[in-house]
Amino acid sequence: MKAPPAQPPAPARQQALLRECFELARAHPFYRTLYRGVACAEDAPPLEKATLQAALETFSPEREASGLYLVRSGGSTRAALIFPVDIAENLAQRQALADRLRADGVFGPASIALNLFGYANLYRTAAIVDDVLERCQATTLPMSAHAADADILAAARRFRPSHVLGTPSRLALFAAHLAAAGERLEIPQLLYAGETLHASTLARLRAALGAAQLWSLYGGAETGIWAWSDASRRPGLFRVLPRVAVEVLQPDAAGYGRIAVSNAWRRRFPVFRYCLGDIGRWVECDGERWLELRGRDGRSFRLNETTYELDDFAQLAGAEHAFQIQLDRDPAGRERLTLLLAEHLDAGPEAALRARLAALLGLAPDDGAFALGLAARARWRLDPVTSKTPPIVDLRD
Repeated sequence: MKAPPAQPPAPARQQALLRECFELARAHPFYRTLYRGVACAEDAPPLEKATLQAALETFSPEREASGLYLVRSGGSTRAALIFPVDIAENLAQRQALADRLRADGVFGPASIALNLFGYANLYRTAAIVDDVLERCQATTLPMSAHAADADILAAARRFRPSHVLGTPSRLALFAAHLAAAGERLEIPQLLYAGETLHASTLARLRAALGAAQLWSLYGGAETGIWAWSDASRRPGLFRVLPRVAVEVLQPDAAGYGRIAVSNAWRRRFPVFRYCLGDIGRWVECDGERWLELRGRDGRSFRLNETTYELDDFAQLAGAEHAFQIQLDRDPAGRERLTLLLAEHLDAGPEAALRARLAALLGLAPDDGAFALGLAARARWRLDPVTSKTPPIVDLRD
């Protein structure tokens, strides 16, 4: 059996960035309690989402001397995290990203990008990408994820985009619309972010959109976008923006561990060792150090562009109910969630639980994107390797 690749040593500049971000963080009101008594960056605990959420509960922009950029995390509607960023710092990071994307050939002055990312309720991916495109001197077609598929098709026919951008789930819905209408587009390049691009989805996208070249972006509301990938040449491998330090915490035998990010671009509201909920490792390839992503850490998942925490579903079901979450797609390619319970519920409690599930997902109670099912444990999915019953089963491949 091949030995796992060795973890490349962290360069000296990353260690310097970690120390810089730590000094900023421990002096900030958000983190003084977390880092009280911690003398150096190496001994500092990672920052979890729940800790950051608690730190932000009493934050109000009205007490700030100058304006802010407020951005929402892709988390569930039940407990959305709204993170403040200094406007000038935010724009400086975006300019640095745009410079790198242009240098790597992702976007340029001749690019015409059909932007299907989301923009709603302080969730700003579409606007962020529009800004980065303009900094690359590219043309953006800002349709957004909420546009009607027929309108998106009309814009594509009229302006002949070179790129189509969006989450895999939204792009898959557009591809399904094209297939149902007997239409096909020829858009040479596709950029995705926010979700894993499964092989089956990629096949549908290529069949409907003709995309040959794939790109990907990576980041988060709390950290900004700080990594990018040529997903055609090196799928899963990302370059990291300068002044961002990425650590892999407690790596396993193959080198995979939780990804923690420290962002030295963000000084007014520091970001130090923030855990995004993803798993990855550092690898050497072509003489360079790359970040390889594997997916979520098992305590959360992404569905239709939104991140959900397993603990929210455990609280929803209650301690008396064992449950399993199954993620799949309907025949049109739309992602959906099924919450399976082993125990039978009477009609009243079942209806109440369905209503709470709909509220957690931010959907109408009769939306077909989710279901509440009752099934004996023998019918639940088992891990084929461990024979254990995982709490989250992803059937979207």
